[in-house]
Amino acid sequence: PVLNLYEGWQDEAGIDNTVWTVTNPATGVAWARAADGADLMASSIPNANETARIRSNQRWIAAPTLYGTNKVLRRLILEFEMQLANVANMDNTLCIFGLTPAIGNDRSSNNIIAFALLADVLQTLTDLAGVETTNTGFGETLTNKNKFKIEILLNTVRFYLNETLIATHAANLPDQHMYLNFFVDTEAGGAATIKLGIIRGWMEDIAR
Repeated sequence: PVLNLYEGWQDEAGIDNTVWTVTNPATGVAWARAADGADLMASSIPNANETARIRSNQRWIAAPTLYGTNKVLRRLILEFEMQLANVANMDNTLCIFGLTPAIGNDRSSNNIIAFALLADVLQTLTDLAGVETTNTGFGETLTNKNKFKIEILLNTVRFYLNETLIATHAANLPDQHMYLNFFVDTEAGGAATIKLGIIRGWMEDIAR
């Protein structure tokens, strides 16, 4: 790796605001890091009709149609552990977990590469100027602790769940500087929970 991030939520002082910017829910449980069994995780619980966001302060070069022999950087990888609760209370049209070009982006925004939700199940998403490629139907259990991975390389974005390749996108691939962005919006039905475990991001100068 030539550029990398490792977040294990080990800082006893709390979430590092030099690395992350958090948006807390209006009345729900604010973002905090704490032990969760054998894990350290950052979590938030927005109440009904509230939002919670944590996003990186640093942007990453995600340029799948531009990577090539004339570029130093050839591949971007993001992987993270995540657990969701009360997924039925999450707004599928807005929740997003992955890479976005602007700090306030959500599922409805353009030019994103991320995991999303559709009918309260997992969806893979690439969007280029409002035109999308999506996949779903992976049989996951989002209330478990799962490992998610996005691999961006020349003309391809691969999505993994618990080390299994679940989708490969070769169309509607945006070239952008991207923030790591985890955003939950709740509906009127009640609160929902997002928990994030270890997050790693890195760029490589080789294509595989």
